[in-house]
Amino acid sequence: MAENATSKQTRALVIGTRHEFQRHQDTAEDRRRVRTEFEVLLRRLIKERGITLVAEEAGDDDAVWEFLTREEDSLGEFVEAFGGGRTVDGPVPTIAKIIADDHPGQVRHADIRVDADEMPLVQQRDEAMVARIMEILGVTKSALVIVGEDHRVGVVQRLREQGLLVESLRFPN
Repeated sequence: MAENATSKQTRALVIGTRHEFQRHQDTAEDRRRVRTEFEVLLRRLIKERGITLVAEEAGDDDAVWEFLTREEDSLGEFVEAFGGGRTVDGPVPTIAKIIADDHPGQVRHADIRVDADEMPLVQQRDEAMVARIMEILGVTKSALVIVGEDHRVGVVQRLREQGLLVESLRFPN
């Protein structure tokens, strides 16, 4: 029996979130709970949907940690008053990267972050991230894309224009 055209298309689920939920980067208890929920969600989706590629707007672990450390130093003793916990002692990978690394040879992880200084407009970064996704997609049939919530709608639209079957959700709701 021949497959229809739709069954051959790549499926993508785009999750829009806040970047502070993507990694265990600080000690804020409320964020820890949200991050745990995020990890449970990602593990479930990867398993249920047979996801083999996670394309994530993540950034370099060292650079993110250095930025957070500088930000914390500038706030000094007031850091917790501004809703943050203390930054962890060193760089940490994203939750999605950790999960992908738990499945070597089955799930690839790619960082699709674009430098906002080079591309200040959200639409420019949306286009650049989708171009990166299309470059690395290969024979992937099911992909998970994690971006900041401000990029979700634009990335979804552009991926659909590329012929992918796309769903999206916001985390947390």
